[in-house]
Amino acid sequence: MIKVGLIGCGKISVGQIAAFDATEEARIVAACDLSEENLKVVCDKTGAVGYKDYKELMTKEELDLVVISLPHFLHGEATCFAARLGINVFLEKPMGISVADCENMIKVCKENDVMLWVGHAHCYHPAYMRAKELIDSGELGELVSFAETRNMNYFADSRPRWFLKKELSGGGIMINLGAHCLDKMKYFSESEIDEIHGQVHIREGFDCEDSAQCFVKMKNGVTGVINLIGHTAASMNPTTLYLTRGEIRIGGKLEYCGADGVFKTEEIGGSGMPLQIKAVVETLKKGEKTPFIGGDYGLDIVRAIKKLYGEA
Repeated sequence: MIKVGLIGCGKISVGQIAAFDATEEARIVAACDLSEENLKVVCDKTGAVGYKDYKELMTKEELDLVVISLPHFLHGEATCFAARLGINVFLEKPMGISVADCENMIKVCKENDVMLWVGHAHCYHPAYMRAKELIDSGELGELVSFAETRNMNYFADSRPRWFLKKELSGGGIMINLGAHCLDKMKYFSESEIDEIHGQVHIREGFDCEDSAQCFVKMKNGVTGVINLIGHTAASMNPTTLYLTRGEIRIGGKLEYCGADGVFKTEEIGGSGMPLQIKAVVETLKKGEKTPFIGGDYGLDIVRAIKKLYGEA
């Protein structure tokens, strides 16, 4: 049985708990959060031992894996602490708040022979996996370009306020939601990010951006346009893939067409998190050392975002 420690019991823990509940090979045995209310909810659901201090949790419990869902500025410290104790790490995205932060995590994990996953779950989302099948089949030709728009109220009261302080979050809508867009581009193109150009807009009174528009070029030549608007209540998130003999659209459903322009529709639901957690558990069971979405993958995304910010 793989013993798991949950570091951070906010909203995202609901999906994490469900994902681990869906596998018989892993169990959440310990949890940590500064909020007594959040911690109690998780411990009641899982039977986990509760802690206020994640260092105490990692030191006292015998763990195979920790799932880190802390504010972004704590990712590096918590990951390195776990690695030095020989505990494998699943780290929610974005990987870190700087390129140096990410590079240090990779270094410490390698030095201590532990695995590091980054929670870019779109590679495991059923709709995106189906789109990747269509791309790989070749029936729609070669992937040429990518476009994604994401509109939402990024400054809603429901968002924890630390998200809006750059020293704690690393940035605004681009490092938080734009990381998903870059994840998709890497997944669909099977390439690393080569160039990124664009502009961010910072709302008055804040030091992190509420909107971002950028052009991205992958090393294999695939290009993409990302448009993130965080000051509207009109929530939407369409993704379009353009191929030499067709097009794929992903929104509330998946639509695709060939050269004839006639679209077929598939209703595909589900979430990527359960499948990613399942892959993590299976990798640990097999004793493999090369996670699909590892540190280098997460670093590539953070490096690109920091270039857009003019910081790398």
